Amino acid sequence: MQFFRRLTIRKKQSSSEEWRKKEHDYYLQNGSAVLEELLALCNGNCRIPIRYFTATEIHNAIRHSKNKLEIFDGRMVAGSMDKRLVFVRFFPYYFRNFFNIFRDIAITAQMSHLKNVLRLVGCSVELEKPVMVYEYVEAISLHTLLFEKGNHDDQTIKSLFSWGNRLRIANQVASAIVFLHTEFTTPIIYKDLKPSNVIIDQNSGVAKLLNFSLSVSLPPGELQVVKDVTCGTYGYLAPEYAVSGIVTQNTDVYSFGVVLLQLLTGKNMGTLNIKDRNYIMYDVDSDLETIEIEKIYVMDIADPAILEEHGIEIQQQLEDCWDLVKKCTKSKGEERPYMIEVAKELRRIHNCFRAFTLGQN
Repeated sequence: MQFFRRLTIRKKQSSSEEWRKKEHDYYLQNGSAVLEELLALCNGNCRIPIRYFTATEIHNAIRHSKNKLEIFDGRMVAGSMDKRLVFVRFFPYYFRNFFNIFRDIAITAQMSHLKNVLRLVGCSVELEKPVMVYEYVEAISLHTLLFEKGNHDDQTIKSLFSWGNRLRIANQVASAIVFLHTEFTTPIIYKDLKPSNVIIDQNSGVAKLLNFSLSVSLPPGELQVVKDVTCGTYGYLAPEYAVSGIVTQNTDVYSFGVVLLQLLTGKNMGTLNIKDRNYIMYDVDSDLETIEIEKIYVMDIADPAILEEHGIEIQQQLEDCWDLVKKCTKSKGEERPYMIEVAKELRRIHNCFRAFTLGQN
């Protein structure tokens, strides 16, 4: 009996040692990749210090958690570290083949001081795929607010998705993209802007961007970079990127225009038949409907919830947003405005709305 007991102990020790070696190998491999990204982005000077977590700390943090936030590319599990709540983000198996997790860590660390980016607390590189640890917020994705309204009570949807809040969300997302384009050594193109990469803090209503894993830096002195493989989400891809792999600052402008269109209509509406400048509007409860862009009257496509809230009194604001959508989704990239110009126009529209609400009171 003693022999079998000693054999079992040896096996456990051997298994434990083998696992520790794996963790060490992952640490060296993944840690060096994160460091390379940080060096490339910011000469190793990280704006926000990244805390390092062991694999054991990650497992202990989420051991009893039942609170999960499903996102398009993986899942976020609520956990507890040092007696504070955090989100632990796990990536799906396929993620590493197409997305750069290390770049996501590096860019998020450089932008975590912004209120419109989900703040990175730290990461663990001891697992096969790195794990990111974020601040915890009572989160709901913009995708859910737009397209899965039935999953939440009407009051939640109304309070988070009023016309004023839609304008604020658009402004906040635009602000985060402007930072990417203007505050690094060379512009960084987000390249995957869509509602599922934006979460809303239900307590503050603040929109927060996450997932920078497809982002690319423009080469120094260059206005574009050509990618051999096109990655992103159909319906949000700029035509020149989808067809030729050309990435510029205006790639993000196009995607933002589609998101702004969805905020305006409340529907899954994309600029798919772009050659003829038609919009294809599709909704779970209706058939596909193709609309010629120049024949669209904004009051016909605006979300009925917006009109119910304010009526025709905000018609000018809706028309201004619609004009901005059309500019952002021009088929030729050089005809689109820069993101900083888009943000400026959105601030003007939002200020008009504030003046309108003050006048009402």
